[in-house]
Parts: sequence; structure tokens; C-alpha cells
Amino acid sequence: MANIRIYLADLTHNGLVLSSNVFPLSIGLVAAYLLEKKPEGVDVELFKYPEDLSAALDKAVPDVIGFANYSWNMDISRQYARVIKKLWPETVVVFGGPNYGLSDGEVSEFWRNNPNIDFHVVQEGEEAFVRLLDTLIDADFDVNAIKAERREIGNVHYKVGDEVVKGAPLPRLDLEDVPSPYLMGLMDKFFDENLGPMIHTTRGCPFKCAFCTEGSKYYNLVSQREGQLEREMHYISARVRGPRDLYISDANFGMFKQDYEKARIIADCQEKYNYPKYVHVSTGKNQKERVVDIVKRLNGAVSMAASLQSTDPTVLANVARSNISVEKLSEAGKMANTTNTGTYSELILGLPGDSLKAHTQSLRDTVEMGFDNIRMYQLIMLPQTALNTPENRQKYNMKTKYRIMPRSFGRYEVAGESFTAVESEEILVSNETLPFDDYIACRELDLTIEILHNGKVFAEIQGLCKALGLSWFDFILRFYENRRNFSDAITAMYDDFKSGTSERLWDNVDSLAEHVHSNIEEMLNDERGTNEMSTGKATSFFLLLDDMNRVLFALLKDWLEELDRLDDLMIAYIADLERFSLLRKHRLLTLLEDESDHFSFDLVAAEKESFQVLPDQIKVTDKGRFIMAHQPHQREMIENYADEFGDSFDGLGKMLMRYPHIHRLFRKPVAVQ
Repeated sequence: MANIRIYLADLTHNGLVLSSNVFPLSIGLVAAYLLEKKPEGVDVELFKYPEDLSAALDKAVPDVIGFANYSWNMDISRQYARVIKKLWPETVVVFGGPNYGLSDGEVSEFWRNNPNIDFHVVQEGEEAFVRLLDTLIDADFDVNAIKAERREIGNVHYKVGDEVVKGAPLPRLDLEDVPSPYLMGLMDKFFDENLGPMIHTTRGCPFKCAFCTEGSKYYNLVSQREGQLEREMHYISARVRGPRDLYISDANFGMFKQDYEKARIIADCQEKYNYPKYVHVSTGKNQKERVVDIVKRLNGAVSMAASLQSTDPTVLANVARSNISVEKLSEAGKMANTTNTGTYSELILGLPGDSLKAHTQSLRDTVEMGFDNIRMYQLIMLPQTALNTPENRQKYNMKTKYRIMPRSFGRYEVAGESFTAVESEEILVSNETLPFDDYIACRELDLTIEILHNGKVFAEIQGLCKALGLSWFDFILRFYENRRNFSDAITAMYDDFKSGTSERLWDNVDSLAEHVHSNIEEMLNDERGTNEMSTGKATSFFLLLDDMNRVLFALLKDWLEELDRLDDLMIAYIADLERFSLLRKHRLLTLLEDESDHFSFDLVAAEKESFQVLPDQIKVTDKGRFIMAHQPHQREMIENYADEFGDSFDGLGKMLMRYPHIHRLFRKPVAVQ
């Protein structure tokens, strides 16, 4: 008898830029657990790229096909399911993942809109998929017979007529019982030039945040994974070919005592393989001294996170964040800033109780706490979260719209049938304390923070403000309040951002999908993409840098003149600093083009002090000549990111947003004798 053929797919859209450029860890874990439980009689293949899955379907039709159901690939997966059921109705279609609501209304709507899905696995999927397969084998793959008998399968839902049968919740797994898909060779096909490896060392989160899927009681118990990690990391490090980044899906890395050993393992790989260069992970929300200590051991590869979401007490109470200390988070950020470790904070606009005043204060607080980067999100109405209930929507007068997920659309073909797919997300655009106009104003302020603060793009001005005892955030506000008064190009950038933010919204998924289907050719050929924040930042940095640099230094001089702090020495220093700033950054990705100029101040010394110096401290007697050049390690990094993100405008924007330390790529001054 032939083996049971199973395909598991965690698909990414892949137009100009990959929407998801990480290894498909979730289906790898499901496959590894399945193959350990059933080492004979089952063949499993994993898929990430749509064309790879289409080619496999042309060669052989599986008995079972499973799709990972995330917000970024729901529609493409269900479009594949539609074609598969049309052409091969005997193939069992299974979905699984967090993009599935658990309330009665959400469950009913899901099954009403997805008639081509046979089963959906909820919560943890490894054991549930094994039990589902056992049930299918026992029923000789007769799905109708299973449904007719209303067989209950743990963590599995399915529809029979108007009824949804829900299997009882299964106990959470001990992660040590889930084998490594890497060590089993299941992930070998994904070591290419585009994807970054993803691992997990814990599962679950002890916090109860109302906006997060892991805030439910089911996920509050944290399970640790240690036994296989060392072999797995060396396996990955020896094979990685593309981006030198590692993705860890943990929710609180560094918060647990076991993370010391995990950090040692990663640091060993850094020393032996020069990998990973950067680790994308959310660091712990408590035990910050431990988190800082662990993060420091990873040679600047991990940014220290302080996921504040808001600093407003009312907002924090409304979303069950009162058990996380803002003061301790800010202290940890300052501790990390004393090292080479990068830092970032996260804010969410539109949480219950948020307002223009509260959001502005949250931005001020995080900037003045000294975080290198502030990741500013909009509130997404995620399934399985406490905020996404009819009661809370009504209580806080939450008004929402649908938008296209960035880079998550395209045209695909399977078995000669082509289709268009687009992913969408429901976002909050106003609530009882945040009118829509204030929401737009907050988003424009977020863009300003993204342009001026994140990535230390204008560290020269930030450092001088600090040296003079002036508020860097006040300077940012001065620019923001005059953002449409500087130049036509800067005004156009903000106008484009505003129109994209306010007009590219739809009342429902159907109208959004209809728009995309009617305009798919134009969208696929538009290198600017659909992420307004990314486009705005890329416009500022790659198209308007000369203009922005000139405007910002002029604004600084005007401010100092108002304060009666602009003497001849300061004027000369600002002139040098303005030229220095531009030479470090413009045409950043042009590797063979060095710049040179003469300066009256020791700007090498200024850079070493993060520009937190006064001009009389670094004035030199004779003008020195400096060549501004990329160092070898910078050239390597630029080439790697060029390979990963490409040269489209959307790709450049994604690079700026994804790579939080763009200043590490700025040309370095070398004194010429």
C-alpha cells in the first residue's frame, strides 16, 4: 500500500518583495511531531513558495493538504483550497493557526465563508494533527462519515450542516517532546538566498494583554525548550545561505533563567560561524536586569525591547498591562543604552482610552527614555483577543476599517487555473477618545518619529540637542508642526502619506478584494507598495535626503537663534555638521563612491560620543580632510541586504523598517594626513 501523502503549506505572497521571509517553522513542527509518531506509512513535504506548491500539485495530488492560517496568508491559502476541492475533491483540506476566532459569531462566520475547508485545528496543532490523521485513517479518509458521526477530535473544529463540531481542548505539549524539524532535515529546502531561519525556545506567555492572541488563559503556561537547541543552532549556522538574521518566535526572550544557556549557544555560533548577525526576537517584559544581562552576551545582535504600548495609566489599565512596570521597562532601556546593544519600544495607537494627547505623551516618554527605535503600530482586531469582542467594541465605541496587508497580494496559478489573492486586516481608526481626524494626526506624528528618530538617522542633531540640554522630542515637534511649510517635496510626502492612510480603507473585506481584483496589474507594477509608513520613510531617506538634511539644520539654527544660543562658533559647527551628515548617508547603497571634505572640527571624536559634544570641545586649529567611506563589514552588510530586499522602492522601504540600525551602514570618516 502506498504511503499517505501529506502536503503542509505556510505560504508567502511573493510579488516584488516577499511578504513573509522566514522559514515555515509552524508546519515544520507539525511535520516533525507527526513523523516521530508515525515513522512509517506517511510522506510529508513542506511548502513556502506558491509556485513550489503548484508544481508539486501538478506532479502528485496529496491525500491531505494542510495550510497554516495566519493573517498574512489566509486568502491565498483558501484560494488554493478552492481550486484543490474543485479539481481533487477527495483531498482532505485542513487549516490551522491563530487566524481563527473562537467566539460563536466568529466561528459561524468563518465556516460560512470557507466551504472548501474540511477541518480547522485550533490552538496547538502538533498532537491535534496526529489525532485528526488517525481519525481519517480509521474512517478510510471518508470525511462525510466522520462528520455524520460527529466524531470529536481534540483541538479540531468542522462544520456539519449548520452545526460546528468542536473537539475538546487538548493539554498543552511539553516542548521537549516536539522534535526539531531542522535536525530531521525537513527544513533543508528552505536554506536559500531569501529566507531567514526561525526557531522557538519557549511557547506561551505569562501576561494577559487584551490585544494579543497569547493573552488568553490557554497560553499563560510557558513551556521551555532546551535539549535540542545547541545541535539545532549549529545545524542552522553551518547551512544558512541568505540573510544572516535569525528569527526567534519567543514572546519574552531573556526573561527566564534558562535563557542564559540559550544565549551562550547563540554566542558560540556567532564566534564559530559569524552567524547570526542580527536576532529578531521580543525580549522579556519583566526581569529586565536579567534580560539586559542576557542580551549583552549576544554582541549587539539583539535589540533590547520595552513593549510599552502606551504610557498612559488609563490605557494600560484598559488593556490589562498594569502588571508590567513602565518604570522598570524604561530603566532597562537606559541600562541597555550604556552598551552596544540597540533598544526599541513598541506603541499601539488606538487602544481604549488613547487620544492625540495621550499618544503624543507616549511618544515623548519613549523618545526621552532613550530608545533607539520606536515601533508604532495600529490596533489590529485580531481573532482570539479580549479586545476583539462585540462587548468591547461597543463599550469603547470602536470604529474599524479594512486595509490591504503590506506586500500581501498577487496573482497565482495552479493546475492551469489562475486566481488573485489579497490579505487584509481590520484596524481601528477611531474610538470614543480618538476621533478619526486625531487618528490621522497621530499617524503623521508617527511618520515623523520614523523619519527623524528611528535608526539614528539624524543622530548629529539629536546629540547636539542633548549636549545643549534641549529636548530632542521638542525639536521633532517643531518639525512636525511645520511639516507642510518647508518645501513642496516634503509637503507632497506628507500629503501622500495622509491620503494613503485615510483613503486606502474599506468597510468590508469584499469591497477591498474587489478593488484589488480590478487593479491587480497596476498594483503588481507599482514599486511603491501599499505600506504608507514604509513608503514615507523610504521617500524621505532615498529621495529627499538632501532636502531633509538642509531643512533640519536650518530649523536647528532658527531654534538656537530664538534661544540666543547661536554664536559664530556654533554657526561654523552646524555648517560642518550639516555637510558631514549628508556625506555619511546620501547614495548610501553606492558602495564604490567615497566622499571627502575638510572640516574645522574633530567629527571623528564627535561621532564616538554620539555627537553629544559642544563645538569648543572639538575645535581644531587647522582644517582636517576626511574621506567618508564604507568599511569592509559595512559593504558586506549592504550587499546582503541588497540581495534580501532587492532594489524596488518597496524593498528599500522594507529594509529601512526591518533593519533598525541603519546608522551602522553610514560611511565612516577617515582622517587624511
